[in-house]
Order: sequence, then C-alpha cells, then structure tokens
Amino acid sequence: MIDRPHFEREGIVIVWAADAASGAPVVSDFILDTGNGATAAGSGDIDLISTDVHTVVTGSLVPTQDGVASATGGMPFLLTNTDRGTINTDSNGDGVVSGDDAFTSFGLQNITDARVDAVRQSSSFYVASNVPFAIDAQAFTPSTFTEFILLLITRVQLSMTQTGDDGLAFGSSAQLPHSGGSNAGFAPSLRLWDLRTPQNVFTGNQRTAATPGSIADQSVRFDAEYAISAANLNGYDLSLGTFDFQVEVVYTVYVP
Repeated sequence: MIDRPHFEREGIVIVWAADAASGAPVVSDFILDTGNGATAAGSGDIDLISTDVHTVVTGSLVPTQDGVASATGGMPFLLTNTDRGTINTDSNGDGVVSGDDAFTSFGLQNITDARVDAVRQSSSFYVASNVPFAIDAQAFTPSTFTEFILLLITRVQLSMTQTGDDGLAFGSSAQLPHSGGSNAGFAPSLRLWDLRTPQNVFTGNQRTAATPGSIADQSVRFDAEYAISAANLNGYDLSLGTFDFQVEVVYTVYVP
C-alpha cells in the first residue's frame, strides 16, 4: 500500500489599500504565481479577486478618489522672480490653494512669472508576499492638448516604506522586498507620457514576509509621487487657462 501525501504552497502576493465606499482596509488583489512571464501582461499569474484596489492618500486610509475630490481649491503654484524672491501660493501647506491661504503684496518685475513645477501629490498601496514580485504601470492615452502637455510635464517615482501606522499598523514582521535596500529594484523617474505603454517600475528579489505575523504585519507600503516639472519643459503657462486634470494610472503586481 503506497500513500503519497503532497502539500504545495504556491507563490502568493496580496495587495490591499482602501475600499472606495467605506474607506476600510480591503484586499482586492490576491495573486497566485501560476506562470513565469517577465511582464504583467505575459506573467500568466492568476488574480483570484476580479475587482481592483483603490490607492490611498499617503499616510492615511482615505481612498485617493475621495481625498482628491474633497480637496477644495486648486493646485499650488509658485510666483517667481518677484522683489521678494519666489512665493509659494500654498501658504498654509495643506496642498491646495484656497481661501485659507494668504500672503502679502509683492513687487512685479519684467521676469516675474507663475510656475507649477515642484508641485507634488502622493498616493500609496500595500503589498504582502511569500515570494518576490514585480510591478508594471500604465497610464491612459491623452485626448486633448492640455492632457498631452500635462502628461509630458508630470513625472512619477515609486518608493517604499517598510513600517508605519496609517490607521492600521503595518510592517512589524516585514522585510524590504529587495535585498539591496529601500531604493533598490525601482525604475528611474518616468514621465506619465512614458506610461502610455506598460513600464516596469519595480522588481524585487525576496518576499516581504520576514517573520510570523498578520497580513498587515508582513506588508510594506508602496508610495507613488507625482511631480509637475513644467519649468524643465516650459510646460504650463497661464495662456493654457484653467484645467481639471485627473490621470488614471494602473499598477499591476505579478510574479516574474
């Protein structure tokens, strides 16, 4: 009589952030390592949850679509080459220009201008895994001239936070998903224009779960920073008028 018990644990990557309705932490990507492709589209991995997770405003569990929509005011900008130097219109530092901001009068010169470079917005999601993983990113294709310009002048850089508490503590049982440290495995800063086709933005070489713990304990946080860099490309100018610009960037986690 031959008995052959067999147990196998495939590679698993769990992605979580916030539920769009309640704001509670929710897992909406549960990825099994069922393939060996080198890209998200060709990985052959199976996601057992059909819906997609919503990123959160960095440092909180507020869904980004709610956080952005609830911000009353416009994107901060700089007034350069005044007689008092450069003036940041976001005087109270809350990330928007609104009636809550105030600054004193300034002298105008023939080179005084308005710039939107150095404006940044951050969002995050969390990953726990028992296997190394990678992340690809893709942005939508522009349909208007203003969208074309803003895709050209907006850059995105992914980074990582190993441990913290954003309303739910994370990372106490985690390790960085790359043995080279917190800056290893990331692609250089990319323009949103470059993401019209999928681009790899991170590749790790080890699991996040380092010691026994909960899913949150074994998770690290990925932070995406979007920066307007109009000064480098002579991008936004007052002649472009007003705009309400929202970009959809899809991050896909997979096991190479």
